[in-house]
Amino acid sequence: MTFKPMERIWEKNYQGDYLLGKDVHYGRDPLVQRLIYNAYIFREKPSIIYYGTQFTWTELKDMVLKAAGGLKRLGVKKGDRVYLGMQNCPQFVFSYFAIHALGAVVVPGSPMFKKGELHYALSDSGSKVAILEDDLYHIYESITDELPDLEKVVVISLAEYLPEEPTLPVPPDLLITPPECPGAIKWKDFIDGEPLEKLELVEPEDLAQLQYTSGTTGFPKGAMLVHRNIIAKSTSYSYNAKGTPSDVSLTALPLFHITGMMGSMLKAVWCGSTICIIARFDPLTALKAVDKYKVTGFGAVTTMNIALINHPDSDKYDLSSWTLAWMGGAPLPESVQEKYLKRGIRLAEGYGMSETMSTVCQTIPRWIKPGSIGLPFSGVDLRIVNPETLEDVPMGEEGELWVCHDSVGIGYWNKPEESAESFPAPGWVRTGDIAKMDEDGFLWLCGRLKEMIKTSGFSVFPAEVEEYLYKHPAIFECAVVGTPHEYRGEDVKAFVVLKPEYVGKITEKELVEWAREQLSVYKYPRAIEFRDALPKTGTGKILRRELKAEEMAKAAK
Repeated sequence: MTFKPMERIWEKNYQGDYLLGKDVHYGRDPLVQRLIYNAYIFREKPSIIYYGTQFTWTELKDMVLKAAGGLKRLGVKKGDRVYLGMQNCPQFVFSYFAIHALGAVVVPGSPMFKKGELHYALSDSGSKVAILEDDLYHIYESITDELPDLEKVVVISLAEYLPEEPTLPVPPDLLITPPECPGAIKWKDFIDGEPLEKLELVEPEDLAQLQYTSGTTGFPKGAMLVHRNIIAKSTSYSYNAKGTPSDVSLTALPLFHITGMMGSMLKAVWCGSTICIIARFDPLTALKAVDKYKVTGFGAVTTMNIALINHPDSDKYDLSSWTLAWMGGAPLPESVQEKYLKRGIRLAEGYGMSETMSTVCQTIPRWIKPGSIGLPFSGVDLRIVNPETLEDVPMGEEGELWVCHDSVGIGYWNKPEESAESFPAPGWVRTGDIAKMDEDGFLWLCGRLKEMIKTSGFSVFPAEVEEYLYKHPAIFECAVVGTPHEYRGEDVKAFVVLKPEYVGKITEKELVEWAREQLSVYKYPRAIEFRDALPKTGTGKILRRELKAEEMAKAAK
């Protein structure tokens, strides 16, 4: 099936800020090949800074090949899936490219995953090896008997590459004595062997990554990203960000998340630049990092931007090197934007998704329309369609946004029906977001077909939270919605109908605490409200929108 994209009217605004309206030639080699190439160019130039510990580009190459050798000794071969579960650290970078050096498939996962989430990601992906932060190992131990595909586990410590005298504040929990992990392979033993001598030959259409993304129904889906997707987006992203080898990017967004992965790690490998990694975001640590290492770019979600610029000590640090702040997750208040502009920092708000290998649209600093998500990247094609008829809507009218680009994935892992629905033709993806475009080519998000909740920059889908809630024996029916929150954007709230035998025998607070053990900190319901019944359609479908409307009305009072 083929579709006629809309005219690229946005290209008239590219001069001076974007590529000049021309599609980019992406090449065929996987990004790990570019890493090896850059190592021979930049040699002793820093590639990674981790609280003061520095790895040169030569050392980065060597560590990738050592890790690849370790994976090969564990039997990993082309096409095998390898799971990565850790906070930001050098081992994530080494492991990611080591997996690609063997032609295997990266499965990034959140270190915030609890038992149910980790079990699902490992079993659904069929991962053969997992490389986990040591703090996650006890969760793995509790489910190991239920994971027949998983053969080996390697554990890393976030502290093992810390210097004796860190140059930036280190989170206190990183300094705690690591737990015992019986049966696991320690990282230092994993890399203590012969490095990989030759990269595995891969084709542009070979599977490179399964990026799990929550869906509007059921459990998360693994977006299948091939090597062509990664090199295409790394190239176009770097061009649009005007990336250079002299860049220093502060890596505070999670590397397991597609936005942090692309904006920091993959862009740096493509450009030959430097990433300054901190395990997780802390505003004071970020300010000190920008000052000390002359950070030029920093990606964040809106809540991070607010916390950083409003920090009481922000004026004490030299931020003059920081010229570009790319952000997303929620609109940035105008008062906060003004504070950044007064410090000479340009703000770029973007839009993208796991299925598009992150950003496909971004504001340009010289021309920002408040509320707009900016212009599509060079090479991106769009449709804005009536979601019922699938016909194009007239310019300026609202419809579902469809995106076409070489960075668009090829479908969902082991989910042919969902793939057919979301990927209607090669290179195209239905975003599920409602958008409109003005006469200058600027895009505006107007709402979601998907009932996604945005909390602190993370995407939470009601159906996934509900799937876990239904595991509790007391719950008869439930519905999850987002409620307005001044700082996080939205909070997760669940409306619950109890089974008759549990009425009066369990409290809302107890259910919240139970959910907290099942789901990541940003996913579990912060509030649960018991109801005798939930609003439904004539066919019995629960009407989340009515519950959402109730919450919005309360917030408006």
